[in-house]
Amino acid sequence: MRIRSIRLFWNIIAALILLLAGPTLLGIGGSILGAKFASIFFSPEQTSESDYMALSVRLMLENAELRELAAKSHLYRSMLHYTRMPEITALVGRVMYRSEGLIRGDLIIDRGSDHGVYAGAVCTSSSGLVGIVTHVELSTSTVVPITSPAIHVSCVTAISGSLGILGSEAGGKLKLQFVDSSSSPQVGETVLTSRFGGVYPEGIVVGTIESINEGDRGLDKSLSVLSAVDFDRVNEVLILISEETDI
Repeated sequence: MRIRSIRLFWNIIAALILLLAGPTLLGIGGSILGAKFASIFFSPEQTSESDYMALSVRLMLENAELRELAAKSHLYRSMLHYTRMPEITALVGRVMYRSEGLIRGDLIIDRGSDHGVYAGAVCTSSSGLVGIVTHVELSTSTVVPITSPAIHVSCVTAISGSLGILGSEAGGKLKLQFVDSSSSPQVGETVLTSRFGGVYPEGIVVGTIESINEGDRGLDKSLSVLSAVDFDRVNEVLILISEETDI
């Protein structure tokens, strides 16, 4: 009986303690448990969604930059494909603007004598022949396109070997003139620079034959040529610089 009384006494004491201190203990315990669960489910690594977004955007920009560099590298390699002469080096120039002039006007590029450019340097693009440098400043140069009436280029057709002089007619249309009447050029045939011009390296693509016309008295032929270059969209040119030139 005495033991039961003692147990009852301690039970009453424990009940009183829990009644008085229980809310405080539960509050502290809840806070500890809450902080523990928050650290598990909402850690800094998992809650910084904005950081993840910023990292994703940065990686996308870096990827785009790498793609642009790869595309430019491919473009410049394709430009160099047109010149297979070891004594010629190449310099890339960006078209700054177009001057007012005949047909589409001259091209002003951001390379000049400080970069090794000289008057008479030939300019190409990834598509084909663009023109020739006629005036050079320290940091800029003027390129006259082959659509200008002032430019004449010795050319040959790629398959039939028909020789002629390329010039321009009204509206900037290209025409290969003085082609031997005994030659047999074909529509769609590629026109290239020849080795007889003395200025333009051999083998640069100029365009393709659109139509063939017999000359006066049947002594020669003239060929309408579609330029390989879209001069309205030329943004960069490759300037061919001869290593033998004393600048």
